[in-house]
Amino acid sequence: MVQGVFLLFKRIGVTSLKLEDYLAIGAILSATDSVCTLQVLNQDETPLLYSVVFGEGVVNDATSIVLFNAVQSLDFSNIDVMTALKLLGTFLYLFFTSTALGIAVSYYPGTVLVIEDVD
Repeated sequence: MVQGVFLLFKRIGVTSLKLEDYLAIGAILSATDSVCTLQVLNQDETPLLYSVVFGEGVVNDATSIVLFNAVQSLDFSNIDVMTALKLLGTFLYLFFTSTALGIAVSYYPGTVLVIEDVD
């Protein structure tokens, strides 16, 4: 994705960006959007498929945000193996903590609704 952004910007005359700018733009543009798919699906007729596609879109957006934040937190003036490992570590930290937070926040309402539905 970064190579595509680089070539596109070079073609339209934007050549003054740095590597971190290209990586940030690539992180933003790499998220696929599921809005068109959701417009075609009917939530009442296919609730499971609608939920899966919606969830996939949310995960794609969240991953792009995490990757963008990881790229923004790095110092690209001195790129080496440690910088790459730091990028990977930041990405994994943000990804797993966000996932854990999402599970923790959704677990309680899910269990409360199931218990209330049974009664």
